[in-house]
Amino acid sequence: DWTAPSKPILIGDDCWIGANVSILKGVEIGNGCIVAAGSVVTSGKFADNSLIAGNPAKFVKELKS
Repeated sequence: DWTAPSKPILIGDDCWIGANVSILKGVEIGNGCIVAAGSVVTSGKFADNSLIAGNPAKFVKELKS
């Protein structure tokens, strides 16, 4: 059996995804988030208006709306 388990990638409205970003299965990114260039988002749920950066990516700070 060659079927691999998969999960959806959910990206909210008004998000900015930088260049060379990798987002893996099962990640949920809320509305109005920014994912910094070169980040590797491996897992997690990120709240609305979050700045996400790094390898592996982490929550950096909340953005003002």
